[in-house]
Amino acid sequence: MSRWLRIFLLAALALSAPSLADAAGLRTRLTPALIQQVFPGAEDVGPDEGTPPALPVTIGGVVAGYIFSTRDTVNATGYAGTAFDLIGGMALDGHITGAALLEEHESILDRGVGRAVMDKFVAGFAAATLNDWRAVRADQVKGATTSARLMKSGMQAAARVVASDRLPQAPAEVPTLDRVHVETATVDELIARGALMRWRVPMRDVARAFVAAGGDGAAPQHARADADAAFLDVQLALLTPPAIGANILGLQRFNEAMDRQGEGGLALWMANTGTFPYAATGRTQLTTGFFEDTVSLVQGGLTIRLRPSMVRGIRATGGDGPLDDIDAAVVFLPPDAGLDPLQPWQLVVAVPGRSANGAALSVPFALTYSMPARYIVQPPPSPPAPPPAWVEPWTEHRIDIAVLAVLLVVVTAVFLSQNVLTRRPRLYAATRVAVLAFTLGWLGWYAGGQLSIVNVLAYLQAPVTGTPLTTFLLDPILVILSAYVALSLLILGRGVYCGWLCPFGALQELSNKAAVALRIPQLRVPVAVQERLWVVKYLAAAAIIGLTFFAVDFADSAAEVEPFKTAISVRFDRELPYVLYAGALLLIGLFVERFYCRFLCPLGGALAVFGRLRMLRWLRRRPQCGTECRICESACPVGAIAPSGAINMNECLQCLDCQVAYHDPGICPPLRARVQRRMAPPTGITVITV
Repeated sequence: MSRWLRIFLLAALALSAPSLADAAGLRTRLTPALIQQVFPGAEDVGPDEGTPPALPVTIGGVVAGYIFSTRDTVNATGYAGTAFDLIGGMALDGHITGAALLEEHESILDRGVGRAVMDKFVAGFAAATLNDWRAVRADQVKGATTSARLMKSGMQAAARVVASDRLPQAPAEVPTLDRVHVETATVDELIARGALMRWRVPMRDVARAFVAAGGDGAAPQHARADADAAFLDVQLALLTPPAIGANILGLQRFNEAMDRQGEGGLALWMANTGTFPYAATGRTQLTTGFFEDTVSLVQGGLTIRLRPSMVRGIRATGGDGPLDDIDAAVVFLPPDAGLDPLQPWQLVVAVPGRSANGAALSVPFALTYSMPARYIVQPPPSPPAPPPAWVEPWTEHRIDIAVLAVLLVVVTAVFLSQNVLTRRPRLYAATRVAVLAFTLGWLGWYAGGQLSIVNVLAYLQAPVTGTPLTTFLLDPILVILSAYVALSLLILGRGVYCGWLCPFGALQELSNKAAVALRIPQLRVPVAVQERLWVVKYLAAAAIIGLTFFAVDFADSAAEVEPFKTAISVRFDRELPYVLYAGALLLIGLFVERFYCRFLCPLGGALAVFGRLRMLRWLRRRPQCGTECRICESACPVGAIAPSGAINMNECLQCLDCQVAYHDPGICPPLRARVQRRMAPPTGITVITV
């Protein structure tokens, strides 16, 4: 290894070494001015403790929000896979108070799009809230839309992570019984809502149940002769929600009941106007265990026996409740009883009696109670997760995507029908100029669809840097164009893109056509010189790709050999040296067609290498090409036809000029001779001229 090469590699490694400044915490990266920029009015900023790291901001001695960094929370990365450092502020209500771009490594900034433009875009984050970023539009940053989308997405992700841990949460994290809300309702309204349930079992049904369980002659206690009489006429409700209990007991007695219920407990109302006094007020029934043996609550595998200490009989008149004049009992369940009021449960009444042979018999009757949703406090609906960052540009640019699809269909149709098209020189010429003009004006200057060696670098680096596919999806025009180019490379080679879909290439060719029309002399590069100049673009591509893995910043600078940003992405609105460079290339192109494409373009060199894998060769040649005729060689605008007549597909831009000559008997001597032979009279026939 030579001494100079060793020096170069050491310098490249030094440039690519990571900075050690990142080891400092967020607090040390803030200045008083920066704090006010991201959180106006902040009076004090606390330490960056906890996970995720965020700095509490106090105003008037009270925490008003937090300051955080994308690098510290989600480590969001830019287009090239390098992390940027966005500082943001967020109030307790989720409002973004401000943002500032502290550090970035985006190649487009300061080389095509000013840093001030991106700073202005980031400052606009103050118009967003945690769940609403519609006011922040990345497509307003012309020339660096992908970088802007990545920064917006990074700030959204960081804000969501900080909010989930640091901001006050909703009071109800899970569905909870409403123990606070009070509303007036009649008994009929409570019954209609399902809050107060009425269950009537006639004597006829009870008698049948006993006969089924104990045979003919079996009967319950307290039997009645009237088959239609109500043996059980039950009213059941959960009193704990004030919107139910206060309307059944009356406000005063409800408050008393709640004092007895205690925190976290439950109170149930059981009333009965039927023959069987399961919920009567007599003290004998409460103290002798009658209630405990007769009534239970069942939920799943849980059975709760109602002990006398849990039951309070009610038989009052003149109170403020609408159900005062009936036998009732209020059952108090402690928090550890295990009943879940939000799930269905059953009141089971075990009616005692006798079987046909006189033995004791108990038949259960059950009523299922379900708490109406009206009396359940639901947690606030979780804000819908924001769609992936790449969805927005695909939605916003759906018309542009459709137009690009039409352009690609047209270019595909040109190649599928090239034998028909090139037989009509005027139609072919008009089609080519129209496609090139549209490629330059719409695809390049309007839609920003100029591929670059930077795109190739990004795809090559993705497996190393771990850049997700969604990063490339942030620019739908470029990703669709890249996919089409990759497919066309495998089928036909580099010429499909370089010859028809490269905006800068279109600019060169159209300007050269104008120069020819103005009779500006055209210079032809000698074959020997041309073959040596071809190597330059391959060396440029190899150097830039190689530097990418050793010195990213240096590779970005080296990529400025491409004039695409200047001439296409920012339409010459750039620093003077870059404009002069792009202008010089276009000026040379007036005399030497496609000068930059042929000799300097690293993107063309990279595509030519990958294009060697092409499957088809559609350009037609004749055996006489290069031997009896060399017209196509002299007519090829980029010198891609060798003296032997063979087409160098690595250099061919597939402009199809040679195919026009191939099909034109006025240009192609072998074709003209073939036509003349067909028109000649058959051998042996004498033509007599009169």
